[in-house]
Amino acid sequence: MEEIRPGLWTWTGDHPEWNEEFTWGPEVRSYAVQIEDERYLIDPIQPAPPAAGILLTVPWHRRAADELGIEILDEPPPGIESRPGFFAEEKAFWIPRHQAIVLGDAFMDGNTPPFEWGSDDPDASKRLRALLELPFELVLPTHGDVTDRAAFEATLD
Repeated sequence: MEEIRPGLWTWTGDHPEWNEEFTWGPEVRSYAVQIEDERYLIDPIQPAPPAAGILLTVPWHRRAADELGIEILDEPPPGIESRPGFFAEEKAFWIPRHQAIVLGDAFMDGNTPPFEWGSDDPDASKRLRALLELPFELVLPTHGDVTDRAAFEATLD
């Protein structure tokens, strides 16, 4: 695990169900956030540290969640806020203490999806643009490297 900021970590591993048909690479990224005395995992991949709960950006990011035996939370704990993501089923997690947002499939390998990709939802692009109202500095994608607000904004143009 790599510490991004005190109380915020990331690590990568190979997705357990990846195959050559996927349009993204086998390596995926996970996060751990310390809130008070508890640690929470976001889209965990093995090996994962112990935690009080798991948050998923999208339902299909279960990855190692089942084998970890840690409760998947419907709502984030105080200190983490859920915001709508690109896909109707997607959640972006806003972590005010770290001025960071965690994005699932809405930001893959440094790019937001073309708005016609994977969704005929006319509000998909609006949901991503609404994230710009948050004062985030860090963008924590679950596919690709940790980056910053400017990189995220540049993909929305």
